[in-house]
Amino acid sequence: MCPLGIGSSDSTTILKTGEAKLWILLVGVNEYQDQNLPSLRYPALDCQGLGEALSKATQGFPNKEVIVHHDFAAQSPTLQMIRGSLQKIVSQSKSQDTILLYFSGHGMLEPNTQQSVLCLADTHKDNLLGTGLGMQNLLHMLGASSANQQLLCLDTCHSGDLRLLGGNRGGSARDGDVPDTSFTPTTQVMMDALRQRAAQSKGFCALLSCDQGQKSWEFPELGHGVFTYYLMQGILGEAADSYGLIEADGLYKYVYRQTRQYIDKLNQQLRLINQQKVNRGDRQLYSEYPQQTPKRIVEGVGELIVGFKPTKVESHKQRRAVVIDGLSNSKTTIELSRLFAGAGGFEVEYLSGQGKSLSEIRATIQELTRWQNHSEIKSLSPSRIVRNIPTCLLYLRGRIEEIEHEEAWLVLGDGTRLSRSSLRQELRRAQKTQQIIILDVIFSDSSEAISLENWIEDLQCDTEYGQCLIAAATPAEEPELFSQTLLETLVAANSQAGLSIAKWITQLQSFFQAKGINLHVWLSGTQAVIDILPGNIVTVFQDIQKSKVTADERNKQEDDACVLLNKPDFKWQHNENIFSNPPSRIPPFSSPQHSQKQESFSRSSPDVRVSATKQSQLNVLPGIDANFITKCERELAYSIGPIAKFVVKDILQSQPQISLAEFISKLAKNIPESKQALEFERRMLSQ
Repeated sequence: MCPLGIGSSDSTTILKTGEAKLWILLVGVNEYQDQNLPSLRYPALDCQGLGEALSKATQGFPNKEVIVHHDFAAQSPTLQMIRGSLQKIVSQSKSQDTILLYFSGHGMLEPNTQQSVLCLADTHKDNLLGTGLGMQNLLHMLGASSANQQLLCLDTCHSGDLRLLGGNRGGSARDGDVPDTSFTPTTQVMMDALRQRAAQSKGFCALLSCDQGQKSWEFPELGHGVFTYYLMQGILGEAADSYGLIEADGLYKYVYRQTRQYIDKLNQQLRLINQQKVNRGDRQLYSEYPQQTPKRIVEGVGELIVGFKPTKVESHKQRRAVVIDGLSNSKTTIELSRLFAGAGGFEVEYLSGQGKSLSEIRATIQELTRWQNHSEIKSLSPSRIVRNIPTCLLYLRGRIEEIEHEEAWLVLGDGTRLSRSSLRQELRRAQKTQQIIILDVIFSDSSEAISLENWIEDLQCDTEYGQCLIAAATPAEEPELFSQTLLETLVAANSQAGLSIAKWITQLQSFFQAKGINLHVWLSGTQAVIDILPGNIVTVFQDIQKSKVTADERNKQEDDACVLLNKPDFKWQHNENIFSNPPSRIPPFSSPQHSQKQESFSRSSPDVRVSATKQSQLNVLPGIDANFITKCERELAYSIGPIAKFVVKDILQSQPQISLAEFISKLAKNIPESKQALEFERRMLSQ
């Protein structure tokens, strides 16, 4: 039974005033004294990171106590120490208080009694009940507490069934690890105990890292177990509701969604990499990761407060892009740049190849590829509370010119030539970032299209965090075919859910196959997920629920986006919305390519256009006509994705007499970045 969220409550008030106390107990075990219990990599770091996240989220709660036990803490995670801390909490907590208990480590079943046990640093496998923390004992202690609100989070090796699979928590399935299932059979013991506890107390909630028979994965690129990583992200504000409140129900939904999506994205990449291997005759294929599904056990109704979104949230996204259009100041590539900056979360620099020297172009690329050398991954401590991998995107549009000695040039603008070897050297210097390289090439004969394969082969480099190469050569009579297809697939994506590179490539392959264009791609073998759209689900999650739209409806999107920039070069930072040149209006497309683009969008999204009748129905007030509504949808979609259409519809339906200024203001509130929202208001009010 899912707890019902409440906008405000007495529990929120008394926590903020200090009338109620928040008790936090964090336990993580990396090293075990018993050699039969394999060591783990991240539980101690999980505790450190989670503690720091909770510190930020609960800074508005004056009455709290945080107790931490892990390998690097002053208080070690032994049975005696943990029992002492639990007894203190139980004896001192009051009815209005809240208890949050987190455990990261091994979990096992005692073979004789079939009781579930959490393994602590001094737990011995041959005496689990005597040296470990039995689940029944833990729940009995929590049941003796007067605190009505209790949240128990378990990130064990196999928290759903408590089998010890050879200490393989987080082992890579691609490394050929075969879990050892010889210790214990699958069990319902822990689940039943937690359900019984939840039935006894409506204020009790348990979050488990995975379901029965599943593995709780650890990934080095995250620096944590995937469950705890998203638990931290959620507590840092990603799971907050529209009021900034972080509640157990919303936190679970966020962690559940993100954990499953991360595993799905990894498997999408593995399938693409395996296909590359098959195409090259390599039969040593990677195994896919079994799904990890976080589990929730609760029977209460009401809210269990975890904290509030920090007022100052440090930006951890490090995504930079350079778009160089060496053919013309194409409106489509400018639109792509805006989309990269909005839904893609990139800080974008756009350059027109016209009038640019080779040194200027190389300096721009060099600044992108070497940016990570002077940009450290931000973290609050060595625990790497949020370990985001920097991502570089380089989009190059030009013509290929082959020369002798197996060298080639990419001709940009006024005869400026960028050699393939120099580009390769720059890419190989960027070892600490994810790379997304897109080559948009125009050709006049088939030999130029074929030579693109050599570019893909030559530019490959095994970076630490992954590289993706995407290239296509389109005929001179359709110079924007490639960029238009990129744009329409990205606009049609649900940017709130995000889009992985692997899934995007699959979509592009289908599009270009139908159009008779050969798409060249390469994806390096890496565990790190590469996203073209990182996703921003929480921002409009409440709006999606209010509008009650389906997933299919959310993926419909208007095309014919209007461009606000007519300067040849500009910079756009997603987090600050800074333009190096003041924006000014560019008229909509009137070229033949534009009409082709409209038809293309109509084919891919057949229900996307609003009929004249429907448009007239939306003309609810003087000054808010159908054309203006369409413009608002287009502009808003660059920041929040296809849901923009339904946000507009919801506002108009719920407030049919809304004024123009208030309408624009309400639309702007759906944009997560404040400066980007202000820029949206300015643009729309100037129409």
